[in-house]
Order: sequence, then C-alpha cells, then structure tokens
Amino acid sequence: MSNLTFNLAGPPLHLDDPQRALDRSVRHAMILAALLVVVVALMASVIRVTGAVMGNGKLSVESSVKQVAHPSGGVVAQLYVREGDRVRKGRPIMRFDNRVSGDSAASLGQSLEQLLASQARLIAERDGEASIRFPPALATANTPTALAAKDEAGRQFAARRSLRLTEQEAIRERIVQAQQDVAATSAQLQGAENQRTFLTPELEALRGLYARQLVTVARVNQLERTAAELNGTIASLRARIAEKRARIAELRQSAVEAERNARVQAGQELAVVMSQLGDQRVRSIAASDASERSLLRAPYDGVVNNLAFQTVGGVVPPAQTIMEIVPDREPLIVDVAVSPTDIDQLHIGQPAVLRFAAFSAQTTPELTGELFYIGADRKSDERTGATFYEARLRVPESEVQKLGNLKLKVGMPVEAYMQTGRRSLMSYLLKPLVDQFNRAFRQ
Repeated sequence: MSNLTFNLAGPPLHLDDPQRALDRSVRHAMILAALLVVVVALMASVIRVTGAVMGNGKLSVESSVKQVAHPSGGVVAQLYVREGDRVRKGRPIMRFDNRVSGDSAASLGQSLEQLLASQARLIAERDGEASIRFPPALATANTPTALAAKDEAGRQFAARRSLRLTEQEAIRERIVQAQQDVAATSAQLQGAENQRTFLTPELEALRGLYARQLVTVARVNQLERTAAELNGTIASLRARIAEKRARIAELRQSAVEAERNARVQAGQELAVVMSQLGDQRVRSIAASDASERSLLRAPYDGVVNNLAFQTVGGVVPPAQTIMEIVPDREPLIVDVAVSPTDIDQLHIGQPAVLRFAAFSAQTTPELTGELFYIGADRKSDERTGATFYEARLRVPESEVQKLGNLKLKVGMPVEAYMQTGRRSLMSYLLKPLVDQFNRAFRQ
C-alpha cells in the first residue's frame, strides 16, 4: 500500500454552464426525433395493409322474400299456418268466406249444363240427326242437374222431331193422293183419246157419205158434236193432270222448305245459345275462379314470416300483403349500402369479409363473400335522406358451414368489408394531404 501513489496533477476540472447542457440535450432530442421519423417513414413505406370499402347491410335470399297477397281480399274464415311455420308449395295457408261465390258458381254451373244440353239438341236438329250426341263432359256427368238437363233436351228433341215427321208424313200423303188423282185422270184421258181415235175415221166416212147425199146432215152434225165434246174432255183431262202434277211439285217443295225452315230455325236458336254459352262460360270461369281463390295456397317453399292477419273473421283488403314466405333452400346473399364516394373502388367478383353483429365477435368466424351485383344508380333512404349504391354479395354454402350450429336468418345485420387490394401505410397517410393539395390547385 505504501508503494501506491496517485498523481492528481493535471488541468483543473470545470463544470459546463447550464445553457450549453440544454443545447446539447436539444440536439440529442432532435437527432432522436429525426431518427424516429426516418424509421417510421421506412416502416410506413415497407408495411402493406389490405384496404377495404365498408358497407352495412342485411342478409337476404337470392330470389328475395316472397310476399303473399290476394287480388280481391275477403273475410278470413280459417287460418292454417302460424308465424314461423315451414310450408310447401301448394299447401293451404288461409281460407276466405266463399258462401256467396260458391253459391254463384253452383248456379252458373247448372245454367251452363242446361245450355250445353240445348246446344247439343239444336245441333242434332240442325243436322237432321236421329238422336242427340251430348259433349263428353256432359254425357258422363251424373249430377242431378246434368241428368235433368239431358232429360229435358231429349224430350224437346223428341217432341219437335215428332212434329216435323208428322208434318212430312201429311205432305207425303197429299202427294200420294195427288199422284193417284193423276193416275185416274190419265186413265180417263187414255179412254177419251181411244174414243177419239175410233171416232175420227167414222166421222170422215160419214162426211163422205154426206157428200154423196147418202146420209142426212143431222147425222153428221150429231157425230161432229160428239167429236167436239170428246176433244173438250181430253183437253180438260190434260189440264187436270197438269194441275195435279204442279200440286205434287208444290207439295214436294213445301216438304223441302219445311225441313229447311226447321233446320234454319234450329241454327238461329243455336247461334243464340252459343252466344249465351260463351258469356256463361266466362261468368262461370270467373265465379269458379273466385270460389277457388277463396282457398289461399303457398306459392313457394319456405318459412312463414310477418303474418299480418291472424284473426278469423278479419277483413283482408285487396292486394294487401298477408304474409311473407322466406325461401329456405336458396343461396344466401347480403344486401349492402355503399357510400357514393367509394363506389369507384368496387368491381364484380371482388372478395369481401363478412361480420355478423348478432353473434359474438370472439367466437364467430368471419365469412368470405363475393360481390356479384352493383347498382346502376344511387338510391336514397326515405327516412334519413342519405344516398347510397346498392351492392349484393353472395355467400357460398362452404362459408356458411363454418358457423357450425349458428343459424343465419334473413334480415340479420351484416358488416361487409369489400377488399380493395394491398397498399403501403404511407399511401394511406399521404392520400388525404395529396387530395387536399389537388383540390387547392384546382381552385
């Protein structure tokens, strides 16, 4: 220890004044700040993040929710479904009171059967048929009204046919009588002509004898009067035969005209019946349709939603939405409202990240969708007045299966982040400043 020596000789120690120490600290801080800015700038230039356009929307189905309404409405007589029931296409869901329309349809149906029977009868009369051929629908019908209509048509046809045949038979009898008169008169004419044949040579011989003064003039005159009377009889018989033959022709013509008139009358009546039948069919179809439409059926497969009328006896206005049917076997889509300032960043096929606010964010995975529709023009919200473009995202079934036991329902709120590509952090920081400069220079 005694050998150790300390040399404390040297320049004297001097403490810096406070101003120089402060300046040095400022320089160090500036250097550190500059280094920090450089590091941050380098990181912002190197680090790339994925951009996205955000839109809020809700779940829907590709073919949209089906609204069920009735064109004429009515009074609810029976309700077959409740809110949330699953229905199949064609299943009855509601029945309206159809007592008036049902009675009207039944009454029109009876009138239609009567007109069809009359039509078949008049066709048979017009065509001169021996029996009625009813249309297949009426021929096979066994209802009391159909049987009564066919029976009445049969009686009318038989009566009118019998009357027509009786008239024709009377005409034929008169023709036969006239023909017999012609035959008898022709026989008389033949006898008279035979007498004249025998009388003519006798008169010629008698005239020769009178010329030789062998017979008296009285004898000649008597024979000539006989010849003149015979000629008059022959002429009268010939006139009678011509008259009878003309009568026969008239009778035959009257028979033809009677048949033709009967057919013409049947045709005229048929035209009236067919006109009535056309009108009746229209009314019958309308009444049957109204009666049939009293039973409302599900137009699609799906789940009953927003059932607006649930009271038996309640009145449903025409064309008023009665319920909605949400298709349960169609692909899910997301309807999203996009700000007009972001619409230029969207394109068909663009991927999107979907988040469901109804589920827990910690346990619910994000789903991936695909943009398949962009609205052609912007729309406005009637409540807020905000404008937006409508976009639609398709959710593949494989993505839905990621939710496991969680069930998606139409109308659920969805947050959609439509990815716009990867950009550096620096571009996001500088873009507002660059846009502000551009606007300033344009002004």
